[in-house]
Amino acid sequence: MNTSTGWIKLYRCLLDDPLWQCSTSEQKNILVTLLLMANHAEKKWQWNGQPYTCQPGQMITSLNSIQEKCGKQISIQKIRTALLRFEKMGFLNKQSNTESTLITICNWRDYQSYDGPVNIADNTRVTIASQTDNKHLTPNKNVKNEKNEKTHMRDDFYLSSGQKEIQRIREANARAMQKFLKGEDRSVSNKPAGLEQW
Repeated sequence: MNTSTGWIKLYRCLLDDPLWQCSTSEQKNILVTLLLMANHAEKKWQWNGQPYTCQPGQMITSLNSIQEKCGKQISIQKIRTALLRFEKMGFLNKQSNTESTLITICNWRDYQSYDGPVNIADNTRVTIASQTDNKHLTPNKNVKNEKNEKTHMRDDFYLSSGQKEIQRIREANARAMQKFLKGEDRSVSNKPAGLEQW
């Protein structure tokens, strides 16, 4: 897995968490490094001489590897101490053998899973409300349409192909519903079957 690409979520509420507040600067460095090192998707690996599939939020690593990522100024002993502290605080679980350590970040899916559809719905409500309030501000519909297309393209950049397809279907359904409610769509009959024969 190429760990040099992508991103993680880092919530601001971490600043208020005792895990962060009571950590030394070295422990904070280690904590963020562990979040960055964790797998974001399943990956096959070897653990205890057996094939093992690391789940998202897990990693098989060594103290030396963590030190390399954190920087040589952080000693192996400080990394050991931080891992023990993080385990006691419920941030991670770890299992070690003579060669490596399996680290599991607790609640990884809660904090790192994609929440796009929720945001899309929230943004849609905000967008509809702001368009209603701002109608008098944009007299030229072409300017407004160009702006909407640019915003739509920028939002699509962050969506996977499956999420784009879901969004496209939702938008098509919304347009069809608007046409139907306005009475523009006559292809669907409102009359029960067989009513014309009466």
